[in-house]
Amino acid sequence: MQSEEAFQGIVKAELDGVAFGDARRSRRAVTIAERLASNPSSSLPDAMGTRADAEALYRHLSSSQVTSEAILQPHMARTVERVEAESTVFAVSDTTEFQFGGETLRNGLGPINTKAQGFLAHVVLAVSSDGSRRPLGLLDVNVWARRELKNIRRRKQNTQSRNDPGRESLKWERGMWTARNKTFRTSLIHVADRDGDMYDLLVHLTEQRERFIIRAAQNRALVSAVDGVQERLLETVRALPTMYQTDVPVGSRPDDKNRPAALKKKHPKRGCRTARLSFSSKVVRLRRPEQCASALPAALELTVVHVIERTPPAGEQPVEWTLLTSERASTPQEVAFVVNGYRTRWVVEEFFKAIKTGCAFESRQLESFWTLSNLFAYVLVIAYSMLVLRSTLQQGKREPASSVVTPLQLKVLRGCPESALKSKPSARDVLMAIAGLGGHLKSNGDPGWQVLSRGWRKLLEYERGFKIAISLGRCDQS
Repeated sequence: MQSEEAFQGIVKAELDGVAFGDARRSRRAVTIAERLASNPSSSLPDAMGTRADAEALYRHLSSSQVTSEAILQPHMARTVERVEAESTVFAVSDTTEFQFGGETLRNGLGPINTKAQGFLAHVVLAVSSDGSRRPLGLLDVNVWARRELKNIRRRKQNTQSRNDPGRESLKWERGMWTARNKTFRTSLIHVADRDGDMYDLLVHLTEQRERFIIRAAQNRALVSAVDGVQERLLETVRALPTMYQTDVPVGSRPDDKNRPAALKKKHPKRGCRTARLSFSSKVVRLRRPEQCASALPAALELTVVHVIERTPPAGEQPVEWTLLTSERASTPQEVAFVVNGYRTRWVVEEFFKAIKTGCAFESRQLESFWTLSNLFAYVLVIAYSMLVLRSTLQQGKREPASSVVTPLQLKVLRGCPESALKSKPSARDVLMAIAGLGGHLKSNGDPGWQVLSRGWRKLLEYERGFKIAISLGRCDQS
């Protein structure tokens, strides 16, 4: 990155070339993105600056000529360029829900639970495989609202999403094939959490010779080597000899009151600790489930990589992953590659956090699915830019300050007494100083989205004030 490619510059570069068939509308799209990037978590009127610009934003988002697909097209084209510059890339698929409150039902939204309305989004995010977990951008996005909105204010409304995937499980296959069809020159490794553990998907990926790492959600039946003996996946992998062990830090998981009960049961509260993990692998043959179509193969041969904490603290659930993969895993190095590949899934979790927390998307008061999904497209690009900055924060000890701020912004930052920058700061030094403006304490580790966004907004405000002061000084002829 060059100095002009600071946060707003990244956003602008990702949208360069956006086209709606009207030059003025296309220029406005870039302006809107820059304004939103300057204040990602603020209200839309505050981000736009003036009432006239806010009204122009609302007209833009509601226009039938503006589509989320057109907004995202330049970013996805640049993503393909970045992906095809790599030999191997992880394509991480995941789904999340967006909930919107309020007394009034919003046109086109569907049920999220019995008390909320909203829509779902399924994304495929490209991540580098070189160990840095560097985000490369979006390869596919699908948003839809469920068709029936009920149990909200005692009303029922039928909805129709322009991207409704029909059976929601099909989103995994469609997203993966879309990503593959865009990136023939690069070897993609599809990564998915337990929701992607579907026998038909595993079969299709294998038959198409696709590479994948998918976390097992089911204790599947195996085709036993001994007739008459019914083996199960979990019991088999838990009995495997340990290939190697390593100690890893495990983060705490608070008992958040807002988490659904089912999620609390699946991922219960835990404390922060260092866990000793054991790694093993085996080639297994999965038996076709009874509910699957008979046209699918009766058995499917895959490699399974098993990770388990054999001696967890008293009262704590052990860390355990069972990963189904197309990859070889006969050596510690190959097993580590599979495990690290699955760990890239956390990048998409950070991406969703950037959307929900860094950009405060669920607080938006827009009144229809159409306007929300158009705004969502802009927010996706801004969230990606946040990921790039976050990646630089984590990896940027060797990157110069000019990779994240302009010379003027660096000058302003030096003038803040709390920044205490070195004479030749790195990109990481600068981003930590920006987080400090947002109230971050170094003793708390790397900053989160809210504090980084708050610090960035404050720096931009200081920069504007500095420019105004300079302008006033030039105008003062007394």
